[in-house]
Amino acid sequence: MTVPDAVIVQQSEWWNILEALGPLATLLAAAVAGFIAWQALKERSLADRRSEWWSRAQWALDASLSADMERKATGLGVLALLAKSHLATDEEIEILATAAIRPLQEAALPKALPERDSEDHCVKTNAARLCVTTDKRLGRATPEWVSDLAASGLPQPGAGSGK
Repeated sequence: MTVPDAVIVQQSEWWNILEALGPLATLLAAAVAGFIAWQALKERSLADRRSEWWSRAQWALDASLSADMERKATGLGVLALLAKSHLATDEEIEILATAAIRPLQEAALPKALPERDSEDHCVKTNAARLCVTTDKRLGRATPEWVSDLAASGLPQPGAGSGK
């Protein structure tokens, strides 16, 4: 009887295995670098959008302090819209809410005379809308009279003044 030749097993050296995995390692490194770049781009985009949001908020806060009633009403209206944005943090919502304090204090005072004009009422209405929006975002209760004032149905600032 003949004995078959022994099977010759060649063991690959470790560097041969490593050499074969080189392209896979390169692909993996490129994928990781691409993921990191994508995340950095997302973060940069969010930072840019938040910066633009804050620029608009600064303009609106400045306008809400104006002596010009139409500009004040517009500023408060813009603040109410900005308060709805997901870009605003709770701290920034608190800052926006402060713009509504003075007009709402004036609205709460008893009046011996009727309001001066519709622009004054529009300022108070937009302040009430801002208060309702910020209270909702912050999980606070809004006084009923403020909610009623916000829902009074007057046009938004700048709508139909013809200027």
